[in-house]
Amino acid sequence: HVMIEEDSVVSAANIGSFVHVGKNCVIGRRSILKDCCYIEDDTVVPPETVVLPFSRFSGNPGRQIGELPESTQDIMLDLTKSYYQH
Repeated sequence: HVMIEEDSVVSAANIGSFVHVGKNCVIGRRSILKDCCYIEDDTVVPPETVVLPFSRFSGNPGRQIGELPESTQDIMLDLTKSYYQH
């Protein structure tokens, strides 16, 4: 359950489960997005960056701005299911 919104460019080496990448993002080469992370709209994640689990990234260059709740997996399940039902 990974959601990558429109106009985002992803060159990551690895993307975990339950990841949300917002609109107009750039994910640099060889970056690693661990499970249950959230990349805000218009974020540029530099090459070779490791985004830790349950973290929220934003900015240019992207950096961690907060943490996600432990219920992130359940929230992402609901979000992706509702996306495909519409």
